[in-house]
Amino acid sequence: MTDWVCSLCGVPILEPTVVPRVPCPKCGATARTTRVSLASECRAEARLKVHSKHREGGTKVVREVTSGDDYHRKSGRWTYMYRLIDRAHNWYEERFLDRESGKIIHQRAEPLTEHRRSPRR
Repeated sequence: MTDWVCSLCGVPILEPTVVPRVPCPKCGATARTTRVSLASECRAEARLKVHSKHREGGTKVVREVTSGDDYHRKSGRWTYMYRLIDRAHNWYEERFLDRESGKIIHQRAEPLTEHRRSPRR
């Protein structure tokens, strides 16, 4: 079956690109139509970062929260990331989840002073 049909009667046309066009064997029209099907997918990634400063108008950031999509370069996959740095309460927390399965890839929660001293893996 051909992808080209006569625009008036819908009869399949075997040679649609011949110039000058050969009239349709059924109705005599030279107009042609083809059917095309396209599929597309679009995904958006977003990340939100919030900084909280001291109430009395200080300039230092007391609490920092980052959450949203994160690209893991080693695996080449997108993950969901949540990170909390709370200097006022000496707390550090981070969690990485696989976006497709929802499984926890990495999770860490500890006092901020201990996190800073721990060696990188």
